[in-house]
Amino acid sequence: MKIAIVSRHDPTNVSAWSGTPYFITREIKKISDDVVIVRATRLSWVLMLTKICRYIFKQFGLSVDLSVTKAYSKAAGREIQKKLDDLKPEVVVGIAASPELANVKSSAPILHISDATFAIMTDYYPEVSQVPRWLLREGNEIERKIIENSFYSIFPSHWAMNSAHKDYHANLDKLRFIRLGANVGTLPTVNEEYLAAKFNNRCNILFMGKDWGRKGGDIILSAFEHIGKAGVDAQLYIVGCDPFSGNPPEGVTVYENIKKSDPAQFELYNKLFSEASLFVLPTQAEAYGLVFAEAAAFATPVIAPETGGIPSVVDEGKSGLLLPLSADGKEYADTIMALWQDKAKLHEMATYARDKYMNELNWDKWRDDFGSLLKSLEATSPEKTPSH
Repeated sequence: MKIAIVSRHDPTNVSAWSGTPYFITREIKKISDDVVIVRATRLSWVLMLTKICRYIFKQFGLSVDLSVTKAYSKAAGREIQKKLDDLKPEVVVGIAASPELANVKSSAPILHISDATFAIMTDYYPEVSQVPRWLLREGNEIERKIIENSFYSIFPSHWAMNSAHKDYHANLDKLRFIRLGANVGTLPTVNEEYLAAKFNNRCNILFMGKDWGRKGGDIILSAFEHIGKAGVDAQLYIVGCDPFSGNPPEGVTVYENIKKSDPAQFELYNKLFSEASLFVLPTQAEAYGLVFAEAAAFATPVIAPETGGIPSVVDEGKSGLLLPLSADGKEYADTIMALWQDKAKLHEMATYARDKYMNELNWDKWRDDFGSLLKSLEATSPEKTPSH
């Protein structure tokens, strides 16, 4: 089966979009030996200009993304259309490529993969919520088109899938729920010795995120201060940003930038998860959160808010604890300390989390589910095709 992968982000770059296009492409290549990557390379300058515009308009309290304009979508669509016409693929897979594929007329079925819809992004993420009305109209029209034109729209959370149905009136027969896998390296054996090392000594708290504000950095720092005052032996590891400009408080270790493309740094990334007692991320907005799947891979219990797509990755009370979005530092501290005192619960959560990774949150599982979807395309006759 000849498959064309259309992606906004570079699928050969393991760091692009948290590595999702890279890993999806890797898994699809295990299904088919005829996979071609298609991108709107002539318009890469628009994406660069978008970054500049975002910064400028942000100063005025507005969010402007040129890549969700009708003009960009049509121009990108023309370039993608020509390449697809030449390639003649049997299936087109779009990875976060709503604008690029919305105006493409394809005789081959389109499988649209995304972690959110335009509607919930603009209604949920603070940094993209102040969208001008004209851009809101154009962005929603692009999203409506890609969902309507796709044979299937595939989402990793019920939160996103429900938006496609509610906000864009998508036929439920055209929606599919497939969780994304954890982007991890070699995993440790989870046994009593491994769990004892995680839970019987110091409480190592791991926090990850580039956006200190949106990821709840001030909340985790406040929680850590409360924990310290309570006399709990703890260490906080912050990965992805440095809010302290090189001078972190006592008990805090910062890794501002860990590149997964660097084998040594990727090993460090995995080591931090392996040695973490708890993964705590008080994020204020999260479409999915691959880091929660990665925590599960290393049998690390999670404490996070019940928001966005997180409940599709973290099972409340089983692989972690989900707090109200309004929870403050003291509430997180109280939750951390109560759980830390319950070693039996920690062991139970860790074991459940690893099992969840093995059964649901790995790329082998994603490939099996996606492969079944491809087989269903081959078996589907025209009269059974989901209505557009």
